[in-house]
Amino acid sequence: MSRVELDEDAQQFRVVMPLVKKLPPNPHIGDGNNALVRALAPPSDTVQTDSEWSPESRDDKALRHRLLACDQRSFLTGSAVADLQAARIINAVRNNVTRKREVEDYLSQQRLQPPDMGRFLLDSTANAILLESNLRTQWELYGTYCFVPAEDDANAMLDALRQSNEKWGACEHPLEAPMRPLHVSKAPFHRPSWDVIVLHPHALLPEGLALGIAKDRSFYVTGQPAPLASQLTWTWWTASGDCLRSNLPPNDPLTPFTATDVRSEFRLSPFSSLAMVINAHCKLQQFMRDHGPSASSRVQKFAQLMSELVTEIFFVPDGFNNVAALAQPLQVAQHAQSMAGTIPSQAVQAAGQSSATGYKFYVNPAYGGQEEASAPSGEDRLSCAVEYPEAPDTDGLTDSEFRLVSAKARDPRLDGKERADAAMMMLFGTHRYEDPYMHGS
Repeated sequence: MSRVELDEDAQQFRVVMPLVKKLPPNPHIGDGNNALVRALAPPSDTVQTDSEWSPESRDDKALRHRLLACDQRSFLTGSAVADLQAARIINAVRNNVTRKREVEDYLSQQRLQPPDMGRFLLDSTANAILLESNLRTQWELYGTYCFVPAEDDANAMLDALRQSNEKWGACEHPLEAPMRPLHVSKAPFHRPSWDVIVLHPHALLPEGLALGIAKDRSFYVTGQPAPLASQLTWTWWTASGDCLRSNLPPNDPLTPFTATDVRSEFRLSPFSSLAMVINAHCKLQQFMRDHGPSASSRVQKFAQLMSELVTEIFFVPDGFNNVAALAQPLQVAQHAQSMAGTIPSQAVQAAGQSSATGYKFYVNPAYGGQEEASAPSGEDRLSCAVEYPEAPDTDGLTDSEFRLVSAKARDPRLDGKERADAAMMMLFGTHRYEDPYMHGS
C-alpha cells in the first residue's frame, strides 16, 4: 500500500511505494510448483507478509496461504491478483481465546462442519474465501454485499434443516444420542449455487465502475500442465439496485454461480454453506433494520428466507441443554447456569424494562432487535450481585453478558427466533457494519 511522505529537501510531499518482499504463493503468479510448496509450508515466524506495510498474524498468514493453494482465485471475480486476502465468513471475535473456543464448540455442536472435520474452526478453510483487498473491505467492514444460496437451493436447505431438526427432536434420550443428525457434506448443503445481493450499490461500485468477473476459470494442479491465462473470458458488471448487471445490453443480472476451486486435491472440504447463510443473515438484518422501508422486494424476500434458515440452524431439542453443559468444561457450564437469569448490562440491553413476567431486553439491533426477549422468571430467575462494573471485551460484551447469551443460545425452552438472536449475539457481539457513506473525522 502506498503512503505519502514529506520530502524535507524538496519541501514537498511525495508518494512512496513500499518495497515488496516477495510475491504471494499463488500458483498463477510465477512458478506454479514453487508457489504451491511455499503455500503449503508452515508459516514463518515473521509477521511480515508480501508488503512491509501490511502486517499479518501467523494464523491469518497460514490461512491465506492454504486458500492460495486450494482456491487460487477470488471467490467472486475469479481474479488471481497479488492482493488476494483471506476473508472469514463468520468473523466472530478471535482475540479472546476462551470465547473463541466456546464459539467453535457451539458451532461444532450445531454441525456447521462436515463429518471429516470433527470441529468447526474459525481459522480453517471451512470458514474463509479469497477476495481482493478492496472487496474484502467491502465485505467485512461495510457489508455492502453478501452471498446467499440461490432461491431454490435456499428452500431446499430450509426443508432439509427442518427434517433434520425433527429427527433430532424426536430422540427420547438426548444424552444417548447428542450428535445432531445433519450432514453438510451432502445435498442441498454441499456446493449450492450462490447469488449476489448488493445492499449498497453506490458504495460497492461508485459512478458506474465496472467489476470484471472471469468465466471458465482454470486452476493449477500439481502434475498437470499449467493453465493458460488466455483461456479466461472476462465479463463486466455494474451495481444496479440490489444486483450486479451486465454492462452490455440487455443488462441482464448476474446469474447464480457455484464455487470453483481445487480443494478436493488437498482433501479439503468446501467452505461451510451454513456459515455463509449466517454471514448473509447478519448483513441483511442490519440492512432491513436501517433501510427496511426502501428495501427491494428481492432483498426483503432473502432477508426473510435467511432469517428462517438461521432459526433452524440454531435449533436445539428438548433436553439437549444438559448435553451442552456436559460437553463443556465444568467452569464454563457453571457460569452459564449461574448467569441464566442475570439482567444484562447496557451493552446487551439497548432498551429494557422490568415487568411482572420477568426482565425483558432488546437483542442487538443488527440481529433483529425489534423483538423482545424475556429472561427466565420466577424460580428460574437467579439473583447475582455484581459488586464492580465489568469492562466489555472487543466484541462489546462483558463476561457476564457473553455467558448470558451463550446460555440462551443453548436453551431449548426459548422461542426459536429468540434463541437465534442470542446465538448471533454470541458470535458477533455488538458488531455493526460501518456506514459506507459516512466519512470519518
